Amino acid sequence: MELAEGQPIDTACDQAGATVDEHLALLQQVCEAVAHAHAHLVVHRDLKPHNIVVTPQGQVKLLDFGIARLRDGADGAGPALTELSGRALTPAFAGPEQMRGEPLGVATDVYGIGVVAFLLLSGRMPYPTRRGSAVAVDPARRRQLRGDLDAILQR
Repeated sequence: MELAEGQPIDTACDQAGATVDEHLALLQQVCEAVAHAHAHLVVHRDLKPHNIVVTPQGQVKLLDFGIARLRDGADGAGPALTELSGRALTPAFAGPEQMRGEPLGVATDVYGIGVVAFLLLSGRMPYPTRRGSAVAVDPARRRQLRGDLDAILQR
């Protein structure tokens, strides 16, 4: 297994004083890495900042596929491969279906990416959110996120 040296994505962004565009560039890399896993029929199931490392060269690496599973039907076995086993999850980043113990699919990882994006761009977790207002804590960041990015994060 490759040694992935670096920092969790939230720590790396905070220490670098990353701009919105720099956050988005890293999130794009996260999306590409997760899409690669999905293309190989793997659902990560535990996307959170500590499982997303940014190397000193600025490359994103996904870590800890310990609870990853094949997507439904990947080997003809059906949904049993992606059902929660032993409730291995990180509640703050887990999708609703994960919390309910339902079968999991790529939407679980998409939800995790959304929570990570919310945290990186707003500086806080998405729960609870205030409807109709920018999500960021920092006033300057709040102004930068107004509009489409804010609407996506609120969703």
